[in-house]
Amino acid sequence: MGTELRHLLASEVDGARFHAGVSFSELSDRSGIEPGALGNLLDGMEDFTVVDLVRIAEVLGVPVTALLPGAATDDS
Repeated sequence: MGTELRHLLASEVDGARFHAGVSFSELSDRSGIEPGALGNLLDGMEDFTVVDLVRIAEVLGVPVTALLPGAATDDS
């Protein structure tokens, strides 16, 4: 995954986390992703796996596609 895409994905995931009102610690605990690894993902230093995205989406209560850059959001 390219650096730009990695950072875009990290931004989308962190924005969804914020929008859902889920703290970093809660996301780490509930997704089973260690805090250091989650920090690297959200800082755009590591690539997300499909498993990471599925776990995060489940915690946030959103479809995985909502975490992808350019995904249409419904703000209504």
